[in-house]
Amino acid sequence: MARYDDLNTRGIAYTTVLSVVILVIILQGTQALCYNMLNYENNRKDTKQMDSATVTKSEQLQSLDGYKRVEVIDETAPPAKKGELPAMKEVIHIPVTNAQKLILRELGAAKASVPGS
Repeated sequence: MARYDDLNTRGIAYTTVLSVVILVIILQGTQALCYNMLNYENNRKDTKQMDSATVTKSEQLQSLDGYKRVEVIDETAPPAKKGELPAMKEVIHIPVTNAQKLILRELGAAKASVPGS
């Protein structure tokens, strides 16, 4: 009679260990899936922002075609070593009236893109 009341501890231990292993595998898979989804979403947002920035930059450069471009010494760069040429940067000379029109156009576009304005 006592033999029927004994628990099968070996079977219980085996089932417990197997259940824990399966649970850990499921949790690791879920964690990896969530990480990949988050990484994908962040990359998508970065790409979208970069694309809009690239488009805006190209539009700005196209609007500046026809103006005088001059290379001047870049004061923000570290000083040049002896015998080297100083760092140069490109500057665009725009008439003041045209610059005012460009700024007003950009400010108008920025206000139009802000919701609630």
